[in-house]
Amino acid sequence: MKHSSGFLALILPLFFAVQALSAEADGVKRGEYIFRATGGCTCHTEEEVGAFLSGGRAIQTPFGTFYGTNITPDEETGIGDWGEPDFVRAMREGVSPRGAHYFPVFPYTSFTRIRHQDLLDLRAYLLTVTPVRKENRAHDVQPRFKWRPLLWGWKLLFFTPGEFQEDSVRSAEWNRGAYLAQALGHCKECHTPRNLLGGPKENMAYAGTRQGPEGEAVPNITPDVGWPR
Repeated sequence: MKHSSGFLALILPLFFAVQALSAEADGVKRGEYIFRATGGCTCHTEEEVGAFLSGGRAIQTPFGTFYGTNITPDEETGIGDWGEPDFVRAMREGVSPRGAHYFPVFPYTSFTRIRHQDLLDLRAYLLTVTPVRKENRAHDVQPRFKWRPLLWGWKLLFFTPGEFQEDSVRSAEWNRGAYLAQALGHCKECHTPRNLLGGPKENMAYAGTRQGPEGEAVPNITPDVGWPR
């Protein structure tokens, strides 16, 4: 019995360590899938010259030019020093680890619907990306839009935080598609026209706009027969 107990004392910690490593690897793999489903966060990589997810890409809007941030795991200029609560709060509430409101060019208004475990898996994947030391570039926006506390009021008007909730009367396929479109794919962010305050016109959801990101027209993706052939 003593030999048996000694063997178990040696093998059980190893077993649980292997299980933990396997679970971590699975989480990273799922996180990469979530990352791809969001569109690969292309706004965080400067076109042609930028290191992967190190920020710097210019995003033109009617309110000025915003620049994608560094979301590599660099601890000084990226998100390497963010804990799980910091990451979840940013994605769910649009608030930085220091308590500052993020501009809604960061589509937390859709990412808020991502399920909690999917957020943790996404973070796990991002922490495996090569860290890049690169300071974030200041946004070039109109002076009246630079005061971040005003975003508190904007959120009261246009932002409802919370995870995606399945519709019990709809099929599993429909709910899966809704989750992809409303949360991960954040399709509404680009395909919905906005009012003068930058809030989405919910009665025109997915109907397209001529003032999309980077000044490009965005098509109507509702079931209207006018879809371009």
